Amino acid sequence: MSRVLVIDDEGALGENIQRMLRLPGVYVSSFVDPAKGLAEALANPPDLVLLDVRMPGMSGEEVFVRLHAAFPSLPIVFLTAFASVESAVLAMRNGAFDYLQKPFKREDLLLVVNRALSLSALQHEVAQLQGRLESMGETEAAQSRSAVMLDQMDKCRRAATTNATVLILGESGTGKEVTARFIHSHSQRKDGPFVPVECSAMPGSLIESELFGYERGAFTGAERTKKGLIESADGGTLFLDEIGDLGVELQTRLFRFVEERSLRRLGGLAQVRVDCRILCATNQDLLAKIKAGTFREELYYRLGVVTVKLPPLRERLEDIPHLARFFLERFSRRYGKSLSGSPRFYEALLKERWPGNVRQLKNVMERLTALHPGGEIGPEDLQEDSPVLENVGDLSALPWKDAREQYLSSFENSYAQAVLARCDGNVSAAAREAGVDRKTFYSLLKREKDPQGGEPIPQNDLGTGE
Repeated sequence: MSRVLVIDDEGALGENIQRMLRLPGVYVSSFVDPAKGLAEALANPPDLVLLDVRMPGMSGEEVFVRLHAAFPSLPIVFLTAFASVESAVLAMRNGAFDYLQKPFKREDLLLVVNRALSLSALQHEVAQLQGRLESMGETEAAQSRSAVMLDQMDKCRRAATTNATVLILGESGTGKEVTARFIHSHSQRKDGPFVPVECSAMPGSLIESELFGYERGAFTGAERTKKGLIESADGGTLFLDEIGDLGVELQTRLFRFVEERSLRRLGGLAQVRVDCRILCATNQDLLAKIKAGTFREELYYRLGVVTVKLPPLRERLEDIPHLARFFLERFSRRYGKSLSGSPRFYEALLKERWPGNVRQLKNVMERLTALHPGGEIGPEDLQEDSPVLENVGDLSALPWKDAREQYLSSFENSYAQAVLARCDGNVSAAAREAGVDRKTFYSLLKREKDPQGGEPIPQNDLGTGE
């Protein structure tokens, strides 16, 4: 059943629309009080709103602004007299679906209503499909059981409802673009474009024209005017990946755009307004680049209104078996196979350092799924991806004390990770099974990385897994 809501201070018009829209599967309700109509729409979002422009107490423009902010994809059609057509056209530029000039014929009303309800039905279908894909694990939605990672994703969720710029920090493969898409999909701009720009993939001579666009004749080969990637993000989100690779001169132009939200194409004079959300990511130490004079300090603070730090996979051990199962299920469906991992397989995964982080784990699981005939995956299937472990022969060139320390460190780390795998990433349970306290267990996990002990791992680095 499609629900159409009419808000018009002329009660007779509302009743007339109800008669004209007596269609199978369509229910029409009308309000003469715009405040009550707005309250009803906010409490029970309809599939279409027919809205008068001029009403006492609250104008149609005010109602539209409130509804469009709450439900950006809700089709809203303005009902307007000749004198207010200009207002309706302006509203369409700001997101309204269409307008009807009074008095209108039934066929004109039906045409607009059918178009709007078809769009609304399509949006519902897309939302349902997206939900099904998420439940099947076929989207790039963030997956984590790590307390520190979940804290960062909660920060992303809260930042998504605003227009604040977000700087996403993390090593390669930790999921920075996935996080940016998560923020976009939870924002009011989710129906707008998401435009990713790989700043390190384009040479400096090309990236400026790609970002800002150019006018015809701006340089040799510019045979036509071209919008840049920034302009193509209008109404949506611009994601600048590896922002640390931008040259200083281009950082200056970017800073001016971030401040003014307008730009000039190469070879152009006119200022072009662009309404977009800006998200950035880097695996570099921007503060060190600021000290070295290769990154502008004011741009850093302007882009990092909200800063999100994604921990590497080695610091979220409870996520390794969880993500491995997630990817194994995904790729098993994709390749039409029935696969599972043995307990020793997940123990072997925990022994790896995963320098490529989640991206590396995902690629390994896809390779294993694609090549495995079916059944159970064991640790032997990882041999192609695993580095050769050190043995006593490899250590014989070291002094006895150093060799002993390195061998014991490797053993302690392997033991702790194996216990953690049996406890499905639950650090507290693993510490109890090993007969040590949590602090000692954390030190065992870190021994291979830092044989001398080093500073202790903060207790929230790995999470409890509980």
